[in-house]
Amino acid sequence: MDSTTKTAGGIEASYAKTLLPITQAAHPTGEMYHDPAVLEREKRVIFGEDWLCIGRAEEIANPGDYRTFRIVDQPVLLCRTSEGRIAAYSNTCVHRGVEVATGTGNTKEFTCPYHGWLYDLEGQLIGAPYMRDSEGFDRKTCRLPTLPCETFQGWVFVSLNKTPEKFETFIAEFAEKFGYLDMEPMLLGIQRDIPLSCNWKLMVENFIDFYHIGVLHKDTIGRYMKTTDVPYETRKRGQVFINEYDAGSHTKSGEVFVEPIPALKDKPPRFSQAGVITPNVNFFVRPDYVMLYSSWPVDVNTMIMKQFIVFPRHVVESPKFPEVKRQFLEMSDKILGEDVAMVESLQNASRATHFVPGRMSRLEKGVQHFILHNLDRIYGERQMATAAE
Repeated sequence: MDSTTKTAGGIEASYAKTLLPITQAAHPTGEMYHDPAVLEREKRVIFGEDWLCIGRAEEIANPGDYRTFRIVDQPVLLCRTSEGRIAAYSNTCVHRGVEVATGTGNTKEFTCPYHGWLYDLEGQLIGAPYMRDSEGFDRKTCRLPTLPCETFQGWVFVSLNKTPEKFETFIAEFAEKFGYLDMEPMLLGIQRDIPLSCNWKLMVENFIDFYHIGVLHKDTIGRYMKTTDVPYETRKRGQVFINEYDAGSHTKSGEVFVEPIPALKDKPPRFSQAGVITPNVNFFVRPDYVMLYSSWPVDVNTMIMKQFIVFPRHVVESPKFPEVKRQFLEMSDKILGEDVAMVESLQNASRATHFVPGRMSRLEKGVQHFILHNLDRIYGERQMATAAE
């Protein structure tokens, strides 16, 4: 029996303790993080179904701008059409499936490098060499497969599911909670990809685990961050929102880099919020910037974490921004370095013969909520719907 086989209760028996209320619960057993069968199911029922945040609209600001992605093995092409609309396509030529674009850039058309089939920015096939004598072939009926694509305050979302739930429904609770920030006019100041040797879920869990802050980060953000009473707000789909808490910007002192985001100008100088947009996005609000991290599986033991930091437009356009960026990255690298060492150790522990996962703390309520959501998706709807309430 592989690890995705259901039992009578609808959930693999080894996870029974994880389903209990937080004051009685234990962490899940290791196969959730190292079993290839689990990841293959996640690719189908999570990444293959959900809306996925893949970047900022400003990254493809002009007609003809494009970016390419591999989303859990699926080739995706994002571009700005000639009419200025953002579109997403399966990056597969309708002839043999070769990718019609690689990397990033600006173009007037996409050309398959194998046989020269040509597509416009709207995905329509406009040229197919030596196909006139192919009976019944009509290039006007051929186009790159279109994928659902939407934006929210400058963030671009796509779905690999041709008929996902309505985007307005998907984003509603997040919009209700964080829409006041007005991120549309903000600019991307930092974006980078960070490879990690761990399962993708461990990094998402780590970012909502306030239990470790005062220990692991005692010399960085733990110096000034209060975590004894975390205001977790658990929502449907495994989403976790963390209401106002005392943290601070990624500076050595914890004070702001620059003047606050307009929507936060009346908030305390150490105002912070955080959240999870399932399946794989962690979101942090600070007075002077917003951080978004997305965790993408490469295989069951490795992942890529994408880091996006947006600031008010005038900050990014200021001649002082290179120094702001330098200071941010210096502190961010220290904090993330501490986290990376731990999540990679967690990955090793998932295979340890003699390790039995221990009990959860109340400070891990958000972590448990995210885990239970993933168990629902992997194994099917659980019977104990209120177990963790």
